[in-house]
Amino acid sequence: MVILICFMMVSAITFCQGYVPARPYSDQKLLQDFLCAEVVYPGEELSRGIEGKVVIAFIVEKDGSVTHAKVKSGVDPKLDSEALRLFRMILWEPAISFGQPVASENEFPIDFNIKKYNKHCKARGYGTTAFPFEPVDSSNIVYDVADIDKKPYALFEEKSMSLEKFIANNIRYPEMAYRQNISGKVGLRFVVEPQGRVSNIQVLEAVGGGCTQEAIRLLQLVKWMPGIRTQVAVRTFMNMDIEFKLPDDSRMQMIDGQLNSN
Repeated sequence: MVILICFMMVSAITFCQGYVPARPYSDQKLLQDFLCAEVVYPGEELSRGIEGKVVIAFIVEKDGSVTHAKVKSGVDPKLDSEALRLFRMILWEPAISFGQPVASENEFPIDFNIKKYNKHCKARGYGTTAFPFEPVDSSNIVYDVADIDKKPYALFEEKSMSLEKFIANNIRYPEMAYRQNISGKVGLRFVVEPQGRVSNIQVLEAVGGGCTQEAIRLLQLVKWMPGIRTQVAVRTFMNMDIEFKLPDDSRMQMIDGQLNSN
């Protein structure tokens, strides 16, 4: 009996360790940033003060595709529709069972809170979505750069500004990385959406000391012209590397938590 109990305990531990549930490409914080940036509260529901949590049930197939997405617990038809629109923009990694991808049933909640929504609108500076290029593809397919006619590029009000110059002007070397002499290249993969914002950020190469978080912050500051395929704005996968490198000389100094140079 003791041997049987021990065997059952080992089996249970092995099962728990051998299964990883399906998860979004982005971590929880980045996913929340995405939802806050993209949500558009339906006007009538906003004026009527309708709030609540929409729960979406779905299956993540073993290839990462999402099927059978439906509202399991709704609030209002228009809020339910907006929740589904947002959900369909999220990309997923499949569940893993003992090293192999498997299909899995999942649920995903999206909260609609008017007070928080108004706060987000004020912080982000817009209440509705404007598209840099139209018409816009509605299929939610995400294309690789090689499969489109024109790849995305960063948009700046200043014509002479480039992405490299923008990063150089806005980067803040993390204090912890500076004090610990940490440097390296952060590799990011993300989707440029038709509205010019980024979503589904993945960290391909991480650098400690806060460098990875700083690279993501810089990426989220950039507005993009979306990828174009057959004269339609589409969702496009992009990669970007941001290098953190301390200078060899000793002229750098930390002032008020920021790296400055003479």
